[in-house]
Formats: sequence, structure tokens, C-alpha cells
Amino acid sequence: MGPQQIQHVQQSFAGTLARKADLAERFYVHLFTRMPEARGMFRGNFVKQKTVLTAMITSCVRNLDDPRTLEEIGTQLAQEHAHLTLGPREAEAAKRALIAALRDVLGAELDPETEFAWASAISRVAGTMTRH
Repeated sequence: MGPQQIQHVQQSFAGTLARKADLAERFYVHLFTRMPEARGMFRGNFVKQKTVLTAMITSCVRNLDDPRTLEEIGTQLAQEHAHLTLGPREAEAAKRALIAALRDVLGAELDPETEFAWASAISRVAGTMTRH
């Protein structure tokens, strides 16, 4: 990812901060539509899960320009999700769900260039997760 792509992601994400609960809600709607069996992966306090999701996204976005920290975040995510044995199919479903949620929340603000930057950022983090 280049500096301009990082800037696109970080600037567009600023527009979601006030609507982060909506972003999390829309993410899970899209994820469960794409992969209904994923519902079984989430037990317990789902409100807390949504908060954890938005905190993780925030951390990743803030550290896109710091490869070492982003690698550490990816490693931590991989460890936290290891019991789920997630593979490329699940990673792709999550990526598509997050892009769709961003479209829902940002609307026209998510232009094609910014959407491509988001897709690159998500792939970068997902790649880190699947290497571990």
C-alpha cells in the first residue's frame, strides 16, 4: 500500500467513527448473508463482539503506515481466531462483508479509488492473519 492509499483509508474511516455501531452491525449482516454458518462462530456477548470489531478496525487503520505494528495486530488476531480454523474462504467473506458495510455507512463517500484502497488494506491484514 502506498501513502495515498493509506490516506484514502484513514480519511474515509474518520467518516465512520460517529457511526461505528452501524458499521459493525452492517458488517455482521453482510457476513451472515454471505456465510450463514458463521453465526455459530459467535457465542456470548454479541454487543461486546461488535465493539471489539470496531476497535480492531480502528487499530489497523491507525497503523497502516507502521508495518511492524500491523504485523503484530495480525498475529494477535490470528491467535485469537486460531480455534476457528479460518481459511481463505472465510477471509474473503469477511473482506467482502466489510467493504459492503463501508458502502452502507459511507455511501457516495466510498468512491472506487477509496474502495480499492480499503480492499488492499483488508487484504494486507488478512494476509498477516493467514500466515500464522
